[in-house]
Amino acid sequence: MSYKKEDLIKNIALNLAFSSKWTSLKNVIWLFDSNRVAQDFFCWLFSLVFWYNNLKELDKLNWIPNYPAIDLWDIDNKIAFQITTDSSSDKIKETISKFIKHKLYEKYDKLIIFIIWDKQKSYTTKFNTKDLFVFNKDNDIWDDNFLISEIDKINDIKKLDEISNFLMENLVEFKTPDKLLDSDIKKCIEIFKRDFWTEKLIEGNLNIISRNDDFIKDIKNPLNNISWEFFKNNIIWHIKYNEHIFTFLWNPINKNLQIDYLEVCNAIHKYYLKNKNIYDSFEKVFGEIFSRLNTYNDHENGISNKLKILLHNMYFNCDIWLNS
Repeated sequence: MSYKKEDLIKNIALNLAFSSKWTSLKNVIWLFDSNRVAQDFFCWLFSLVFWYNNLKELDKLNWIPNYPAIDLWDIDNKIAFQITTDSSSDKIKETISKFIKHKLYEKYDKLIIFIIWDKQKSYTTKFNTKDLFVFNKDNDIWDDNFLISEIDKINDIKKLDEISNFLMENLVEFKTPDKLLDSDIKKCIEIFKRDFWTEKLIEGNLNIISRNDDFIKDIKNPLNNISWEFFKNNIIWHIKYNEHIFTFLWNPINKNLQIDYLEVCNAIHKYYLKNKNIYDSFEKVFGEIFSRLNTYNDHENGISNKLKILLHNMYFNCDIWLNS
């Protein structure tokens, strides 16, 4: 294997591992519609890797969320894909059952179950297709390892470059940055101020408080109906930036930004108090806030993730939502 190919394969493998972990963690969290994102992501990726020129997303074509049994299809190759994070035999049996119920075997010769992350080491269950189509549990259940092995067979450096670039470009929004710059904090405050709103504070309320993990876990999360799963899978990864954000905002040079930050926090807090009867958990309020942020013209890598980092640290520092 050439050094160029080896480096590309390593980069592709690392990015695939990240995409799978991210989707699995977020799968139960409504805030990030991960499986919808995954379908689009793997549609493009499979097209690149396997040269499917007509692979489509059924949800988009039919305007029906959770189209029965399958997510992607290529009518030219008569192949259909189910994209899932559930590697259980029950999930596979359910997919096959729906595939038969909706007579999809009349359109597609092959059904592939793609497991995001790892499939089971073995499947002892017999998957009954009623002899309507062939389903081989050894060949027709794919996962990341299978995908990497297929990519490894590609010798076209240009194609590997294309796959590698696709992964890097499409995952940049979801990767946690190595470092949150002062300019990132400033930009995020500006976007919140622009797209949400601000509420004036009296001078005596200009205060930023840093809290500890136990207070958040034992008092604040239950008070705001934030589940431990949500906190663990979404917020906790962003707390490593807390000290830097806190130090930046307390710097006298950044007094005006500190005021902007606190007035954004006040606006979010008042929105929550006004509408808390609408939401059964604060997890959904996070989603409502992000739905108001329009970053289409903010040409900065990873800006959506940086906005999440700042919002989650607002919560952690008790600058927003109920604290007692």
